[in-house]
Amino acid sequence: MPARRLAPSLVLLAALAGAAHAVTHDVTVGPGTSFSPAQLAIQAGDTVRWTNAGGIHNVVADGGAFSSGAASSGGWVFSHTFPAAGEFPYHCEVHGAPGGLGMAGSVTVQGGGGGGTPGSLRFSNASYSVSEGAASATIQVQRVGGDDGAVSVGYSTANGSAQAGSDYSAVSGTLNWADNDDDNKSFQVPILADADDEANETVQLSLSSPGGGASLGSPAAATLTIQDDDAPSGAPGNLRLTSASYSASEADASVEVRVERVGGSAGAVSVQYTTADGSATAGADYVAQSGTVDFGDGDGATKSIDVLLLDDGVEEASESFGVTLSAPTGGAGLGSPSSATVSIADDDFPSECVADATTLCLNQGRFRVRVQWTDFQGGTGPAQALPYTADSGFFYFFGPDNLEILIKVLNACDPPFERYWVFFAVASNVAYTIEVVDTQAGAVKVYTNPAGVYAPATGDTDAFATCP
Repeated sequence: MPARRLAPSLVLLAALAGAAHAVTHDVTVGPGTSFSPAQLAIQAGDTVRWTNAGGIHNVVADGGAFSSGAASSGGWVFSHTFPAAGEFPYHCEVHGAPGGLGMAGSVTVQGGGGGGTPGSLRFSNASYSVSEGAASATIQVQRVGGDDGAVSVGYSTANGSAQAGSDYSAVSGTLNWADNDDDNKSFQVPILADADDEANETVQLSLSSPGGGASLGSPAAATLTIQDDDAPSGAPGNLRLTSASYSASEADASVEVRVERVGGSAGAVSVQYTTADGSATAGADYVAQSGTVDFGDGDGATKSIDVLLLDDGVEEASESFGVTLSAPTGGAGLGSPSSATVSIADDDFPSECVADATTLCLNQGRFRVRVQWTDFQGGTGPAQALPYTADSGFFYFFGPDNLEILIKVLNACDPPFERYWVFFAVASNVAYTIEVVDTQAGAVKVYTNPAGVYAPATGDTDAFATCP
């Protein structure tokens, strides 16, 4: 991940503390969805202590090096000692994701200036990319955890899907560091362009044979991706779904999920598909399906997967299931999106709205609002409701001190609008489904968002044409 710029005062404090003795550094978890401080610089041998100040959280290293366990509430405390220099990003599994998305932080461990330690040698990244049109790719190698003595490491390339001599030139050699030298070193991989339209190709990179007492760090292996720059011509193309989300009513006999072929149509290709339960259950809400979608040579027509729906006659929240593409054949690639969520709106409408712990009744009680959440581990549940005004209210997923959704339903039945409007804002990257039901008209609107995506504020001024 990119290096973070640390405040000079923070670096100085960590250096002075580490010079005297091992130090314990405190990080506060929550009570919202952040770590404080989110970036911390310490010395090798120091300990970081995380204390939960409120909400359902945990601490998990992006690479799995440490973990506080399953997310939980309460005033838990978790400590971890960092014996060696390096960069250690981490996140909360409920409110964040690896790579600094959402609730995330990072610990930078300083090596303490050598002290008889030659350090370890590693790639600066586990993956690199370069355009096919570039002359070469620059690969950086780092020395971390110490700089005592002269050290060296061997490097080499090997074929992945790219072939030496036609896609790149194979290279090997040795990188050298002098005593007290911890600057990044680099080597070049020459790139060979061709005029063929093809999928992106990969070169495998490796470090070996560290010298001078140094060790191999992680990553000691990396992948270089050569991105094709040729216009499609005779390519088999990529297979993908036409949308990441589909919707249907429980009263519908089936829902149509569409598969398209893009970027080429040469040759016969196919892709497998399968359905999977979400909050909807196969056999009760829909019929589970799997199979193969086929395209002939030169066939670029969109294909359909019809998934049968089951009407259970029970008034319930909207439910959803997933459809996923996999295993393309004939040289075709898997495009994006390769998976989608299908939302089934219930058609068994209540005659009135009854407010409870998970239900808001808005606009004189006419509109029933419920929310279902799904976290990054696949856990799901109903959001808890907090009424605010006659037309608006809040929902929270994990604790009342962490409000995730503000929603309101407004009466705009006067000309020229003649609609009921739905407005909402979401402060979370957890997946959600919002269901708004007009209990008088028997109409429903469903709004969804996948995990890991921060949804924009939404104003649906065409939501319900059910006035008065």
